[in-house]
Amino acid sequence: RDMRCEFLHLSDIHLGYQQYGHPERFNDFGRAFLSAVEYAVQHRVDFVLISGDFFHKSAIDPPTLLQAVNGLDRLCQAQIPVVAVAGNHDRARYRDRFSWLDFLSERGYLYLLSPTFEETGISLLPWDGNQGAYVDISGVRVYGMPYLGASIRPVLAELPRVLADHDKEGIEFTVLMGHFGLEGEMPGVPGGLPHNEIAPLREYVDYLALGHWHKPFEREGWIYNPGSLETCAMDERRWRGGFYHVTVDTGRNPKHTAKHIKSRRRPFYRLVFSVDEYTTPEALYDGLQARLDEEGPAMRSSDLAPVVEVSLEGILAFDRSALDMEYVRTLIEEAVSPLIARPRNNTRPTEFEVSPEERLPRAELERQVLRNLIQRDSRYRHRAEFWASLMSEIKTMALTGSPPEAIVTTMRQRIAEMSEE
Repeated sequence: RDMRCEFLHLSDIHLGYQQYGHPERFNDFGRAFLSAVEYAVQHRVDFVLISGDFFHKSAIDPPTLLQAVNGLDRLCQAQIPVVAVAGNHDRARYRDRFSWLDFLSERGYLYLLSPTFEETGISLLPWDGNQGAYVDISGVRVYGMPYLGASIRPVLAELPRVLADHDKEGIEFTVLMGHFGLEGEMPGVPGGLPHNEIAPLREYVDYLALGHWHKPFEREGWIYNPGSLETCAMDERRWRGGFYHVTVDTGRNPKHTAKHIKSRRRPFYRLVFSVDEYTTPEALYDGLQARLDEEGPAMRSSDLAPVVEVSLEGILAFDRSALDMEYVRTLIEEAVSPLIARPRNNTRPTEFEVSPEERLPRAELERQVLRNLIQRDSRYRHRAEFWASLMSEIKTMALTGSPPEAIVTTMRQRIAEMSEE
């Protein structure tokens, strides 16, 4: 007899995150979770998976607990079980043995799964009403693996042997939940496990339900990472956040389909503005105003006020202290009306250390230093060689006792010659 069921796979919900200190961002994370809950209820799924980081931190406040309980109670009333594992953000703090996830499990809101770790290795015990490593729901067996850091590797190495010994009578589909990343999905981010360490599980697992990395990805029709429901950092703004709606039908091949459902997120924008061509603060403000007027309509296209970061980049042609970043914030607010305006001053001053080549004659060394310094200033960069030569010539004249009138005359002549070119 074929088995059919449906479930949602969520992860990295981060309830309680008051991003940038703004209370509305706290509400955004709560709304994203409640929206997924309503989706589960409306589609009458059989259960919901949460693959870690339900909370943003281990020590939560009452409003965060209220958000969690409101959503979980709604699922409870709809008779939709929730199965979870602890992520690195919401696990019990050092020396504590009881986390807020443990509290929710104790109150019957969710199954919090974890293996038993013994001297002889890991043990996967069934849910006994209080704890366990797996639970069977609607013909699906769900195993849970919490965040273990570097310890996950030996555990995963042992896991196929343990799974092979399990009696799966009446079980048509197997899910393994884990809170870890995969190598290659986020280049430059350490800690991802190589695929060859995951591959041996394929014989025993139909659906690997991952969490931890906020970027959604899937591999080979059995490895799935939904990403976070809300944007947890500016660098995540282009990632498609959401959750998976999984339909299992053991009478078909493949036995499941997973559809990624995009969550409704607050828009995030990063505008990079080059300051190199502006010689005064006023000119820079005018240039930025024009850029914001150009980009503003796209940033205002959502009914949710965006989070906008404006990053000033390049080399300032004037004193850095003359740049009024609060006025830059005002320009952003007036042009875009964002929820949060974040001006960032990543500019460099004209004057900073240069690194000339070694073993050059003194005269050439001085000339190179002058040329490098001049190239920092956008006003003179295109004629850096000329100005370096002129400065070297004027220095030589001054050191040899040339009268000021002769120096001024030479400067005028050289500048005139340059202008004629």
